[in-house]
Amino acid sequence: MPPKRLDWMDGPWEIRVHSANSSSYDSLHMEQRLYPDWIISYVKEGDVTTVMGGEKYRVRAGEVMLHPPDLPFGEFNDGGGVHLWMHARILCAHQLDLLQLARVAPVVAVGDPARFEAGFYKLMSIWESRETPLRKLKLFSAAMQLMEQVLSGWERAGFPERSPALDGQSDRFARLIGQMALRLSEKLSREELAELVRLNANYMDRAFLKQYGLTPMQMLRGMRLSRSKQLLEQGEDSLEAIALQCGLTDASYLCKQFRKQFGLLPGEYREKIGRAKNEDVYKDAKGSGRENDRGSPSADRV
Repeated sequence: MPPKRLDWMDGPWEIRVHSANSSSYDSLHMEQRLYPDWIISYVKEGDVTTVMGGEKYRVRAGEVMLHPPDLPFGEFNDGGGVHLWMHARILCAHQLDLLQLARVAPVVAVGDPARFEAGFYKLMSIWESRETPLRKLKLFSAAMQLMEQVLSGWERAGFPERSPALDGQSDRFARLIGQMALRLSEKLSREELAELVRLNANYMDRAFLKQYGLTPMQMLRGMRLSRSKQLLEQGEDSLEAIALQCGLTDASYLCKQFRKQFGLLPGEYREKIGRAKNEDVYKDAKGSGRENDRGSPSADRV
């Protein structure tokens, strides 16, 4: 599994939190629950068995259950327990569901339970305070910090993928997009993409266009160009090497498509980014002596 499994997922990022809560119980018997977005449930106390897609998983304290949208699930515990949970969805470019695309395992252990719990209680406090200034921004920040801990736990475990038994209807194209992203350097035809989801190519195009607003090949080209942009920002590889890494044939084709998409040639973009990185923002505003740091007579005037 590639060490940078999530690098291809572009922003802008969005997280929609529909609820954040804690629940305690003496025993737990929950069957056939179904929700339109993810139920992300952290076991603070207890030893839980969860059933999803006909498969059973044991979940201990310090682990998170990820229940996919539109898939019935159950949770069972003969003893007492405490869960911290939220109903949410995380989106990246093209309004794509991050957890679906990444195929994150259904149970993930967090690395620092105390930190996760503190972060969750912070999220709950923000959720409950409806009049908090900048509430949406604070919700986004708190929820994304929690999800970073979940994804880091998944990374430490070696990126195990969830079983196909846990896939809902919407996962069909999520699997396709994930394959496209992991195979950016390969030449993929429209027919090969259709074969990956076992659909007629024309039907695939129509269904995909209806769901995402563009065809699979259009999305694939956009992903290739976004990846080339990342590589231009991060290193000094030649345009030919970048084109090959992104499945864009050669440097000439990369230049043509890059300018069409971003309004600049790749070399111009790299030069622009390089200047910005090396520029001293305060170069023309800095004074020549430390007296400016202490303030001057004019600075004391109101």
